[in-house]
Amino acid sequence: MQERVSVVITTFNREDLLERAIRSVMAQDYQAIELIVIDDHSDAKTAALIEAIRPECDARFVQFIYERNAKNSGSNFSRNRGYALATGKFVTGLDDDDYFLPQRISKLVARYDEKYAFVCDAPARIDKTTKIVSDSNHKRVVTLQDILCENVVGNQVLTTREKLHAVGYFSPEIKQQQDRDVWTKLIIKFGPGIKYSFNTSMVDAEHGSDRITTSLKKYHSYRKLYFKYKQHMTEATDSHNLYQLMSFRGYSSTRMNALLRGRKKGLKLRFKLLRRTLKEMF
Repeated sequence: MQERVSVVITTFNREDLLERAIRSVMAQDYQAIELIVIDDHSDAKTAALIEAIRPECDARFVQFIYERNAKNSGSNFSRNRGYALATGKFVTGLDDDDYFLPQRISKLVARYDEKYAFVCDAPARIDKTTKIVSDSNHKRVVTLQDILCENVVGNQVLTTREKLHAVGYFSPEIKQQQDRDVWTKLIIKFGPGIKYSFNTSMVDAEHGSDRITTSLKKYHSYRKLYFKYKQHMTEATDSHNLYQLMSFRGYSSTRMNALLRGRKKGLKLRFKLLRRTLKEMF
């Protein structure tokens, strides 16, 4: 008997893309799926779409849940609401402008290992001219220092409902880099994750204008994560994060390299300059 997998889709005014996402979950070769759609207070078109396809969803899924937020509350609130409703042993997410390939869930469930925090793959980014799908079964361990340097995981994983609940879902105060924050919490509590190099989901660049983040927004999101997890960083990881923060604030590579070289060498004058620079940044 298959273990139930809860898939959470959050959406806001993207009924056409939402239908594509839902139908990609319908097309999975894995049967025991619970689909949860959280509507972040979209206009009436989204509710009309759900009403139209509900009979298909009820017939396909072991459980289908559609909830509409009373007001527009953001992605973290919506995701947390969805995962709190989940009843499956496993949970995973899907952005409304992305979609799954038919073997997505079955491949990840088959490769899930309780020794690790989560399992994920390498989502393919597509546009009008590019569609790259890999079948490689190569895997890598995603360590804490890996995820503290950058989001090498992507925007979705498959893990257990209990593990996600144990780390408190998505942090309301983290407005950017939310995914990386959750993956970091999972790794800290449950150990490394596993990432496979095959692709079972598609990130649609054609509809990703809201994915674009300004340097200032990146700076503030990296800054929050830097201070949240600084105590877990090695010296190399700490330096990498400082380099990123300085680059988002417009520091030249020459100045950044000089500061970080001085920091590593322990030169008193360079340390003073670095502290002054960090004071300017923070």
